[in-house]
Amino acid sequence: MRGDFVDVPDGYLYYEQHGDGPDVVLLNGGLADTRMWDSTVAWLTKFARVTTWDYRDNGLSSASFGPYDEIADLLAVLDAGGIERAVLVGSSDGGRRALAFAHRHPDRVTSACVIAGSFGEFPDPTPEEEAARVVMRAHFAEIADLLETEGIPAAAAHDGDGWCPQVPAPARRLLTGLAVANSRVLTMPEAHGQELDPPVKTRFAELAPPIHVLVGKHDFQGSQLWARRLAAQAPTTTLSVLPHADHMPMFSAPAAFREWLTHHAKAAQ
Repeated sequence: MRGDFVDVPDGYLYYEQHGDGPDVVLLNGGLADTRMWDSTVAWLTKFARVTTWDYRDNGLSSASFGPYDEIADLLAVLDAGGIERAVLVGSSDGGRRALAFAHRHPDRVTSACVIAGSFGEFPDPTPEEEAARVVMRAHFAEIADLLETEGIPAAAAHDGDGWCPQVPAPARRLLTGLAVANSRVLTMPEAHGQELDPPVKTRFAELAPPIHVLVGKHDFQGSQLWARRLAAQAPTTTLSVLPHADHMPMFSAPAAFREWLTHHAKAAQ
């Protein structure tokens, strides 16, 4: 494993590279850091060079104190790591970041694997999508109340219970610990990262690289509807639904997740 830092405007980013082979870059969930991928890296390096990295305000990367370009940050990691083209694998908010990068830099992306992509509010929602967002808004309101009344650990644990009902207790505690460690993101009034304008969630039809979408049947309905919308609108997509998985299938359905990612990562070689 090689760990290093790359300078970016008003900050720096931490990244690691593991193994040898075709490049696969992993993008974290929003309250996690490179440690969420330890179990994935252990088997993915058998046939790929795997790069993990921390966003600003997460892990070992610097804090942000104003707007920054999320897409330029990922480009800086690819350039520093000597990566010409890669399979991007994005979990939750990492799926949004992967697609935004693929839109701006399609020549650097072999394919994008989007795991329970998180995109926020639906543009022009259907009644089903609006109902799903009502549930999500209620969950976020509960998190805000817990932050106010019981503090970060309680809010992080409740958040993990909502997203990851199928994850075994040890892994759930890991995810809760990562959320506590990265709680600056949880407490920021608004995120400083900026992507496309207008955002990629309104531009799925413009995506050129192949997109592979994965979602679990035990995830929030909103995540499942976003997966369907992405698969319906992007030009070249596959959609897989794991019956026993939730928002974090690498922990809730590890064997099925490994089979899915191995298939799509090797197919892109």
